Amino acid sequence: MKKNLVALAVAAAFVVPGVAFASTSNNEDTGPVVYGYAQITGASQFGTSTNGSPAGSSGLVFGANRIRLGFKGEAVPGVTYNVMAGWDNATITGNTGVAGGNLLNDGLGNGGNASILDAWLNYAPVPFAQLEVGKFKLPVGNEYVNTEGNELPFVFRSMAQSLVPGRSAGAMIHGKDVLDDVTGTGVGYAVGIADDSSLDAYNAYNWSENGAMPFGSGQSGYLNGSGNYIAFARLNYDFMGPLLKAEVSGSRMSLGSTPGGNPVAKNALSSSSIYTWNVGVHGGMMGIHYAASYTNMTTGRSFAANTAPSLKYPYAMNSNGMLATDWNVGLGVNLHQMMLTPSWLDVEPAVRFDSFSINNHNGYDAKLDNTTVGLNYYVNSNNPHAAEVQLNYIIPSARQGKFGYAGTTNLGGVFGANGAPINGMAYNTLMLQFQAGF
Repeated sequence: MKKNLVALAVAAAFVVPGVAFASTSNNEDTGPVVYGYAQITGASQFGTSTNGSPAGSSGLVFGANRIRLGFKGEAVPGVTYNVMAGWDNATITGNTGVAGGNLLNDGLGNGGNASILDAWLNYAPVPFAQLEVGKFKLPVGNEYVNTEGNELPFVFRSMAQSLVPGRSAGAMIHGKDVLDDVTGTGVGYAVGIADDSSLDAYNAYNWSENGAMPFGSGQSGYLNGSGNYIAFARLNYDFMGPLLKAEVSGSRMSLGSTPGGNPVAKNALSSSSIYTWNVGVHGGMMGIHYAASYTNMTTGRSFAANTAPSLKYPYAMNSNGMLATDWNVGLGVNLHQMMLTPSWLDVEPAVRFDSFSINNHNGYDAKLDNTTVGLNYYVNSNNPHAAEVQLNYIIPSARQGKFGYAGTTNLGGVFGANGAPINGMAYNTLMLQFQAGF
């Protein structure tokens, strides 16, 4: 109870000055600004009969990687808002029961269904100490936080997205360019808490095995949550303007205990936590852009072998613990920005190496590397992301460890024969994506 009151008091300390600041204005509405984009993707995989799995089909699959529509604005001076809806993997298998799996990230987003991705308010009584409340991306990760979905140099993000908390509902105090006048460089920070579950499916923090009630319930029960939270923090620093930006971030989520026979977690589980930390750099100049990061996730929960009631997910859990890491490095070279091609030929070759590994301390280790070779074409060099075409070829390698075949009694623990982490590919994959936005 005490820590909840402290959290509310801190929030009020920021909201009240923001409201007072707004009350002196003329209450002029400076918005909203409507924005959105759509990414239509076609893909095909090759070599799908490897890893002991049956041969897959050889046809193309079409879908919408991301469809986003939102509005944002300034309600009064110092108070801004943003609401964005998304339909990720639209028309691709979500909870529709269509056989064949979901090539485009297995329903990442909301199981292939439309939903409100972001809905937040930001109070800024002073630039270096702002309060953001609502549903938003928790600021953990490098590429995931710094690059919007319509500005990615590749069709998919890195596999590190599996290990960060993604979006949740909470409150965050943040600021940027805090010491700009003192050091001549930009220092930013963020710190906050959120409900103890990610609202994005398939990452480590969407922990249904927790068995907790993170959001409270109606008045037939209590309006209180579980008392556990995702706590997160981030520090970023601009060393040389756009040439070199660095960040370090981390998060922790509490996992409550579950009794034996819990309908989600089949085993009795003790209280535990998930920890993630990330360090990354990114930048660029004169048409050369780069990014690199390392992400580490540890938890006291892990997969248990062959203890689920059937050969289907979800597997049971135990308290042996788990460690997962991802590191990736990417490079893009925009030939037009380097003045090597005319404006009507604004092309950017890009390459990324991404390495993911997991150890669940039950002898079920797994490793997967993906190398992505890409080519981006921007229709209008003055507004590159308004209309673009992306071509990616993804090459998996070092696919080692326990990748089982779901048709046998030996599931293998971590992934099925066709499985991979978020944004990972188990087989050679050719992808072509068309994007338009406003």
